[in-house]
Amino acid sequence: MEPDVAKFLRTERKPGSIDVHSNIDAIVLSYDVHVQILGPKDNPLHGEKKALKKVIELPMINSRTDCHALAKEVVNQCDLIHHSRIAEVEQVIYYLKKRRLHGSAKGEHDKNGEANNQVEANYNNLADYIDLLYEGMPEKVKGAQLIQSLARDPENLEALSKNETLISALGRVLREDWKRSISLSTHLVFTFFCFSMYSSFHFIILKCKVGSICMDIIDFELRRYDKWKVELEGGSAPADQPIVKKPCPSSASMSEIPRSRIPEPVRPKSGHFSDVNMKAVMEANKNGAEKAKSLDGSLYDDLTTSMESLDDKRLNPEQKMKKFRTLVKKQEHLLRVAYYLLLNIAEDETVEEKMSKRNIVGLLVKALERSNDDLLILVVTFLKKLSIMQCNKDMMANYNVVEKLPKMLDSRSADLVHLTLKLLFNLSFDNKLRSKMSKSGLIPKVVKFMGDDRHQEVVLKLLYNLSYDGDSKHHFADSIGLIVDMLLLNAGNEGDKVMIALFINLAAHPEISQQMIKENRLQSMITRAFTFEDPILMKLIHNISNNVYICSSFIEFVGDIAKAIVRSKNLDFVTECIGILSNLHLPDLDWAEIFKHFGMADWIIHTISMNNTDPELVLQVIVLLGTAGADENCAHVLCESGIIITLIDLLKTHQEDDEIVLQIVYVFYTTLWHESNVEYIITKTHVPAYLIDLLQDNNKNIRKICNMCLNIISAHNNSWADRIRIEKFRHHNAQWLQMVDSQQLDPEEEDEEDELPPYLNTEYLSQAVVRPVTAASKLDDMELLEDKEVDYDYFSNNHRTDGSDVLDDYDMEDL
Repeated sequence: MEPDVAKFLRTERKPGSIDVHSNIDAIVLSYDVHVQILGPKDNPLHGEKKALKKVIELPMINSRTDCHALAKEVVNQCDLIHHSRIAEVEQVIYYLKKRRLHGSAKGEHDKNGEANNQVEANYNNLADYIDLLYEGMPEKVKGAQLIQSLARDPENLEALSKNETLISALGRVLREDWKRSISLSTHLVFTFFCFSMYSSFHFIILKCKVGSICMDIIDFELRRYDKWKVELEGGSAPADQPIVKKPCPSSASMSEIPRSRIPEPVRPKSGHFSDVNMKAVMEANKNGAEKAKSLDGSLYDDLTTSMESLDDKRLNPEQKMKKFRTLVKKQEHLLRVAYYLLLNIAEDETVEEKMSKRNIVGLLVKALERSNDDLLILVVTFLKKLSIMQCNKDMMANYNVVEKLPKMLDSRSADLVHLTLKLLFNLSFDNKLRSKMSKSGLIPKVVKFMGDDRHQEVVLKLLYNLSYDGDSKHHFADSIGLIVDMLLLNAGNEGDKVMIALFINLAAHPEISQQMIKENRLQSMITRAFTFEDPILMKLIHNISNNVYICSSFIEFVGDIAKAIVRSKNLDFVTECIGILSNLHLPDLDWAEIFKHFGMADWIIHTISMNNTDPELVLQVIVLLGTAGADENCAHVLCESGIIITLIDLLKTHQEDDEIVLQIVYVFYTTLWHESNVEYIITKTHVPAYLIDLLQDNNKNIRKICNMCLNIISAHNNSWADRIRIEKFRHHNAQWLQMVDSQQLDPEEEDEEDELPPYLNTEYLSQAVVRPVTAASKLDDMELLEDKEVDYDYFSNNHRTDGSDVLDDYDMEDL
């Protein structure tokens, strides 16, 4: 190609697949690069295509990584990935996150120094590794370690799972020899743990009953740890009581032949007493060391010599402590792997139920006494998973799990702290456990994590549950100022709703509500509530206003609140504003001026007259009228504006709602309390008639307030006083009057028209004019109604010396 002919060089990049890196936390992007040399008129003269890969490392990925946010960042930084593939990148990052979590468990071997000298395993030598499982203890440990190395590679798991000889050998050795060596148990359990990472291989674990064996291993190791501590400290031996309950054998399990009794078709010679081994035994009688070595592979070796123990008189205290730490380190690694395996297979609800029946909760709570953060993270995670079931939660309560959890909050591991808070949140839905949390001083410890973004959400939810109980509210007094300041500093975050809900619960406590408004916090809260028209924050302010000792602090905000009631379109916000004004029982507050200045009377009439108005809003408006009616001038405004007449119509509509009826009657009472309004109520409204009718209401409180209102009316109007007296008499003696109405006269007495009937019926009582009860009239009445069941004291006890027949205030239930 002539150089003069070439004009341009064009490069095209075509993105391909997105995958994960096999070894490191990175995304591998495949793409093709097509380079062309263009000649005149953009004709391609020469071209070459090459497939390339770009590795995007993500070294900071961890369990708290936000996959979606990180995916957006990767796409923004890499021009080879189109924005339409964000979901695909997010899925890859999520896989890396899970692999990182699982990989941390797989790397635990290296942390304990047990895999530093690990030998490279080759799948082609698997048969030799299986043969080692039939040899002596050192060979078994080596064979189990090599098989474990193969199982670490996920690509080998499918082939290993299909090797029945391998699975049978692993299950048999684990079942028979797990007590003899911690190392052997660890390698074998870790091999099955690799299978447990994938649900498709769980059948292997269930087939070999590895879960049940792991529970026995954990139980044994936890009790052996207690023995080690006793041997180290020289105390008395603890009661060796198993934690795990024995499973109830089913018919299938009883008929199954133990695998250890099945003859092996091809068993290595080293597993039997061959001639070579017998000769070695005879020669070992002269040399104790050689005897121990040759018998190591025997099935009848001394188990106690291979079990780890601190009961060695040759060791001084320092050596014992060193050996104790080494054994604990190996033991905790075994416990972590066993717990993790059980956690993986517990995704099956049936398996989890079987674990619960065998007391997995007891094993987990017992492990909370350890100090290894990695082990505790697994244990708390497992407890959190189990705590959603009522039976498991009750078992945790029996083991006093709440008393064991506060020390976890002092850990330096943020993951352990976070999981502990989540477990406490699950447990906080139980009343008794909530009470224990409060009494154990947990609230101050939890509050200190409010400032940490990682824990803030779960901390708020936990504190919200703890604020249910009245006895626990005083524990928040010392820290309430800090939490309120955090609320005011945040600008409309989603978590604020939970925080405000927490404050709504706490505001019922008088001391805490006073703490909330200190240092000008009330003004800040009201300003923020009005800025966003936040009904939840306004509900908090509403609850604070219930405290009679701080009502005066709201005077300067009355105008703003009244203005919001009339103009705001947010009904929830308006309802809370009305509730705040209803709580302001202040004698210095000029309610009449507020109603006139903001036109609240017209707004109230319009609101309560609409058929589709929320009953809760109607109720709050009526409560406000009851509070405002205590002001004489405002009560006069209620009469002039027609609100009282509107309330009568409302009484007809909501006659089945006792709360609304009670509040309306209370408004009538506050209005009648001022003498200037009594004449208006009597002459221009039907309030007295409705009050008389409500004397027969089933609600005791309604009858009591109606009676108080009727007493006021009786004192100002004699005609109404007579009618009210008769109605009260009829109501009080309703049973007797019913008997009178049903009384039938004899035929011979029908001609005596001038005589009064032996019983006064209700028609006569409604037409008769009742004279004032005097001493003379009382005597006549007694002669007239002699031997009749009439309550004469009803009239005489309520007679006043001033000549007026006004009944004193009384409780109708006591008559």
